[in-house]
Amino acid sequence: MSEREELEIYCNGIVHCSICTNIKDLKRIEELVNLKNPTGIRSKWEISKNKTFRTGEPNPCPCDKKPKTHMHYLMVC
Repeated sequence: MSEREELEIYCNGIVHCSICTNIKDLKRIEELVNLKNPTGIRSKWEISKNKTFRTGEPNPCPCDKKPKTHMHYLMVC
């Protein structure tokens, strides 16, 4: 039985957003973020190549509330 997909956009800006998810497939993460939060412009959300969040935490990093199952990712469009 497959695990239920969970994805929360917990911070949303003009060109960046931060998400928390239990999804391992990076393409699936990008697909769902674009479905839930369309950019409204030609470029779509993708996982940022930045090594860290603005706060200095690694990108991706374990979720502070569910570190065994969820990761935080920085997205950019």
